[in-house]
Amino acid sequence: MRLTKGFFLATWWCATFCLLPTIVAAQLTPLNFVYTGIGGQSDLIRFTHAQGIFKKYGLDATMIYVVSGVTTTQAVASGSAPMANSNATDGLRAIAAGAPLKIIMVGVDQFQHLFVARSGIKTPKEMKGKRIAVSRYGAFSDIQTRFLVRQWGMDPDRDVQILQIGNSAARAAALAGGAVDGAVVTAGFIPAAKRAGLNIIFDLSTIQTKFANAIVIANDSLIKERPGLVRAAVAAIIDGIKSWRTRPETAMDFLKKAYSSSDAETQETYREITRLVRAEPRPDLLGIQNAWDSIPELKARGAVDLRRFVEPKFVEEVLKGHS
Repeated sequence: MRLTKGFFLATWWCATFCLLPTIVAAQLTPLNFVYTGIGGQSDLIRFTHAQGIFKKYGLDATMIYVVSGVTTTQAVASGSAPMANSNATDGLRAIAAGAPLKIIMVGVDQFQHLFVARSGIKTPKEMKGKRIAVSRYGAFSDIQTRFLVRQWGMDPDRDVQILQIGNSAARAAALAGGAVDGAVVTAGFIPAAKRAGLNIIFDLSTIQTKFANAIVIANDSLIKERPGLVRAAVAAIIDGIKSWRTRPETAMDFLKKAYSSSDAETQETYREITRLVRAEPRPDLLGIQNAWDSIPELKARGAVDLRRFVEPKFVEEVLKGHS
């Protein structure tokens, strides 16, 4: 059989382009990314992953859910998951204890939870003598709760009963079942809380204090040995924030599927997350300092140079590249 020039061209084209998806997929760098909780920055990072934005930056990210910030920091410290979305207080505790971690982003720099109470309780004063759920003693939900109770003019150790219940989902379930009288929960649970007849009696985001809340941490070894991977992950998340803000219908479609919520509930959750998550998530020291000072055993150490706990260059490089 005589082989023509056209046959060779067709064979070359197929060999080159038919295999291209496999070649491109093989070039993606695997990345285990741990997250905890729902709502706020956690939802935004999951949206970034769902939209394929990590792949856009060459990363084959696997999102791994864990039930607490403590478990999150342990996973990153051990290297089993080199990066994570976490809360600042758990991250700072781990770093202060010697964990090889750095804060590379602060996505939310204010209190973002809402205090929800069972039906019949409509004001903070009515919480005196009542049972309040937190995830565990010393956790961020506990710190926020104690801070808030003091804001209400009460002593968290004498005037209320604080109980260890679990994460936001467990606290919301305990509230709905009547096991507790109040709890702080993330914005993602508000639609379900309202359907259950619970009352929002305080929005913690109205407290005008810079406070590092939702952060991204990375293992020191990853930062030193594979800075390009860290930069790519930061670029993906910042790109995800931009996409969230500029494509609200796509973001709300993601939320609607995630929470099985109505259109009105989805719009409310979208607005809340957009309001809270910063467009430029720099790891600013003022909010980190306030988070540090909120932890009694860390504040007792006195003055500490928090700059050694932070690596801001990746956010700065990405933002400079976007300008």
